[in-house]
Amino acid sequence: MRRTISFFLTLLLAAPAVLADYKITQRTVLGDEFASEVTTYAKGVRERRESKLIVSGDAQMAAMMEQMMPPMIEISQCDLKQDVQINPKTKSYFVNYRDWSSVPPEKLARRPKQKMVIKGTATVSSTVSDSGRRQQMFGLTARWLKHVNEIETSADSCDGANRVRMESEGWFVNLTLESETCPIPRAEFDDLGGCRPRMIVKSAQDPGFLLDGTIKIFQNGKEQGSQRVEIIELSKQTLDQSLFEVPAGFTEVDSYAELTRPSRGPADTTAITTVANETGARGSHGMKTVAIDFFSGSTSKIDQNELRSLISSRLSAAGISGYAVTSQADLISGNFANVVAVDIEKAKESTGAKIGGLFGKVTGTGGASKAGDSEATISITLYAQDRKTVVATATATEKVKGSSNDAVKAAIEKALPAIIAKLK
Repeated sequence: MRRTISFFLTLLLAAPAVLADYKITQRTVLGDEFASEVTTYAKGVRERRESKLIVSGDAQMAAMMEQMMPPMIEISQCDLKQDVQINPKTKSYFVNYRDWSSVPPEKLARRPKQKMVIKGTATVSSTVSDSGRRQQMFGLTARWLKHVNEIETSADSCDGANRVRMESEGWFVNLTLESETCPIPRAEFDDLGGCRPRMIVKSAQDPGFLLDGTIKIFQNGKEQGSQRVEIIELSKQTLDQSLFEVPAGFTEVDSYAELTRPSRGPADTTAITTVANETGARGSHGMKTVAIDFFSGSTSKIDQNELRSLISSRLSAAGISGYAVTSQADLISGNFANVVAVDIEKAKESTGAKIGGLFGKVTGTGGASKAGDSEATISITLYAQDRKTVVATATATEKVKGSSNDAVKAAIEKALPAIIAKLK
């Protein structure tokens, strides 16, 4: 569901827009406490988006949300067939390629595991209804339209049969010149693989750019949340080309997880790797150091950062240093005594379960998590220092009330003690 919502929001809020060079700022209100503000700059087929989460009232909550979701900058470089995510706080960036066939082999080797399974279908349709109402907004002719996006997945798809509908109604304008439209679809920032359905486009009517209006989301006929989109600024101005380039002095990272990691930046990662190499597989305090690899299998609905941190904490409680690697290069260069790998064979969530993470919270639908059952089957493999020899394997299947992430967490808690016993 989170992937589906992300797909729809990309269609709605990241449409290429124009007036030659332009700047536009919009606020999306997600209930009484949360809002997001996005400023988009455009120059030809390049775009720059600066986003931030706004939390009203509770300063402590605002600080926590900023740590969890730091302000990011995204630059779409259509001419280079790539998108760049930038974390200004850590002065790092991650490149997500739209055409993976053109990526140099040495860069692919450093990326996390990207096992991808294509299963079932997802039928997408986009239709527009025109009320006939018109008004002038920012010197442009705005039309009051209703734009309906629907995506229906087949029963044999990764997540089973499901139907999601997004209705956007409000004032739309045409900001796109045909010559300045990027013909290459934007890539989704998900570098961890998983299972995805084959996309089938049934209809693709384009309403233009939503300046001001509402967005409602439905799942299997039931409303799951609504958002209010407000226009703050729209201006035509000549923009400097440097806005659409990676800033000088920033460091490229090998995974999106590393880019958004709140506890440390690239410099700290280098330091940890250096310590591991200098002190050996038992670390600086005589503790055995174990690498926690990226998960494989059905990873689309889970939070790998949270679950790998859980494994690390359980290892620490047993007197073992667990380090969640940030890239495959990190795994290869570190001197680890063992490697822990988790394969998620199944992570199934009922339609009544939680829509997913923060989105459910900010739209006021978090209580839905108590209504549905989720099930997960996992296997944990402990490898020797050579990362090939299997030392131990443990499997578990758990059913819980809540999300698929909760089910995977419960299965890890059940299987992990057998792995820890082999490490002692």
